Amino acid sequence: MKTNGLDDTGTKPDGGVRLLWLWSGWHLVVWTLLPLACNTCLPLDCIEAVMWGSEWEWGYDKHPPLSGWMAELFAERMGDAGVYFLSQLCVVSAGWGIYRLGLLLKLAGLQAVLAVLLLECVYFYNFSSVEFNVNILQLPFWAWGWYFGIRALKEDRMLSWVGLGACVGLGALTKYIAVFLLIPLFAYWWRRGQFYGVFRKPGLWLAGLVSVLFFSPHLAWMANNNWVTLAYGLRRTGTEASLWLNHLWNPLEYLLSNAAILLPLIALAWFARRKQDGVRGSAPRGSYALFISVYAFMAVLSLLTGIAPVTMWAVPLPLAVGIWMVPRFSLRRFRRYTYSVVVFMGLVSVAAYAIVYGFGPRIREKPHRVNYPGPAIAGAVESAWESAHTCNLKYLVADEWLGGIVNHYGEDGASVMIRGSLDRSAYLDEDVVRASGGAVLWLKARDARDKVTISLDSAFPDLRARFSGIEEQPDLVIPWPRRGDGKEGRYGLAFIPGQP
Repeated sequence: MKTNGLDDTGTKPDGGVRLLWLWSGWHLVVWTLLPLACNTCLPLDCIEAVMWGSEWEWGYDKHPPLSGWMAELFAERMGDAGVYFLSQLCVVSAGWGIYRLGLLLKLAGLQAVLAVLLLECVYFYNFSSVEFNVNILQLPFWAWGWYFGIRALKEDRMLSWVGLGACVGLGALTKYIAVFLLIPLFAYWWRRGQFYGVFRKPGLWLAGLVSVLFFSPHLAWMANNNWVTLAYGLRRTGTEASLWLNHLWNPLEYLLSNAAILLPLIALAWFARRKQDGVRGSAPRGSYALFISVYAFMAVLSLLTGIAPVTMWAVPLPLAVGIWMVPRFSLRRFRRYTYSVVVFMGLVSVAAYAIVYGFGPRIREKPHRVNYPGPAIAGAVESAWESAHTCNLKYLVADEWLGGIVNHYGEDGASVMIRGSLDRSAYLDEDVVRASGGAVLWLKARDARDKVTISLDSAFPDLRARFSGIEEQPDLVIPWPRRGDGKEGRYGLAFIPGQP
């Protein structure tokens, strides 16, 4: 009910939308500039994604290609700031998808805004969101996939079915687990008595066709590369450990870890329930299934198979929690308290990031990855190579971390043979590397004063047998940034001589 341009909360209808724009600006500005100020190097997942993307392949050793492509595009144009900005674009675009989904499910405008603001209480969407990776890139595809799927059945729009198919296909090009975004949709339709009818809709099959078309080039790449991404995924699940105890402990650990992440929302719900005076709010039918279904599915899957779901796989799962929670616990009635909790969690996350990473070099003995001297490492490697050769550095043997650093921060953009493995570097040919030559880089000691260091043969046991004439170079000794103790890191460097 509206009176004199106000809704039933006494708020102008567009007031909530202004809050949503403010939340968007907070993420796009603060969470882009904060890590840029605190970090001297991109996080590991970001470095790895940029390294993959620079090769422009249809797949990489761990994941499908989309996260690498996007990271490379933004890094090429905006440097490190572009990768941080890309992460926040994913969070913000997912938030707007949840807002539109809330309106579609008949939430009032302010309720839909609150459903988005509650995401600020989830660790995945603030502190952790800085590290762009496949989990973060999934967010918009899950949120908008739900919106298009529900709208497609509700309004019988073929274009919305195409939108659902595109979200599933692009999501799968990010991470295979993205197809699980269909589980909440089917659970929602089941709770509303629409589950069987949806399969009689040609639009659902059109959505499936669209998703397959998007995914098929990567499928062909997998078939030509020994299904390397699937093998990696199976290793990550811990399926090689088949102890019966895993069937009990793994799902329990998964649920407990995710409950801990949702603890601020659980506390908010508890407070609101106490203040409801026995009046239970009414959430849209099926909204609870939209939120909880994949948690339940993963727990049951782990119970049956013994796999160990990784906590970070759950990054997209809480997206719809506010659509159920806001009306169920009448949070619009307690919006001032809700705003306070949201602001508090937002500020705590910023302060925590500034302390952990901004002051990390001063208070932590072992450097965080984001406090590595990335540009200095890349510059030292390329300078040593160019002093000994008349050509740019084309190939580098290193782990994904140091190799990615040289690839991203270096001027030459060297291709990386990850850990010396061609299985992990399908874009390379060993004969070409042998003919052109390249560099080998590894961390010998975090403290250059240490007498015990990691040798070339320990870092890459079979490298001398594969590349004859490897020449070890003087160690690179590079100071750790922003420290007060003058500590330096020691890096091993060797050259693979080219064969004329």
